[in-house]
Amino acid sequence: MYTDRPRRRFATDQALGAILQRAGIDKESAILITGPAGLAALLWFCRHDYQHVGYARTGRAPANDSDLLLVPQTCDASSLARILEEGPHVRLGGVLIVQTPEPEGSTGVDPIHQLLRRFGFRIERCLHGRHREMHVARRIGRH
Repeated sequence: MYTDRPRRRFATDQALGAILQRAGIDKESAILITGPAGLAALLWFCRHDYQHVGYARTGRAPANDSDLLLVPQTCDASSLARILEEGPHVRLGGVLIVQTPEPEGSTGVDPIHQLLRRFGFRIERCLHGRHREMHVARRIGRH
């Protein structure tokens, strides 16, 4: 039986590696993962020799000096707002990577981009996939 799984995993590894590299995240960066899908992401980073990776459960969390906050599960605007309000934070200049559902309709205004700007982030990339978007945003200000 033929399986394409190793090839897809390799392509995913390369794509995520390129996104992280383009965002300035390397194997020495302080990385924090949050949310229910965090374990798989944590294992991915460990398998790829990232040195400073941790997990923070969702909910109230202290601010920290992470270079990257990764929210690997798809979350809607209200869930993302809760994470940004109460969850772990990235340092000024740090990066947030989050997946969200594609916005409904074509108003030309992405509500996630508005939300991220309101919380002091500048959107650097927005990648569109199967009914989802991946946002790469850099923290440039305070909430």
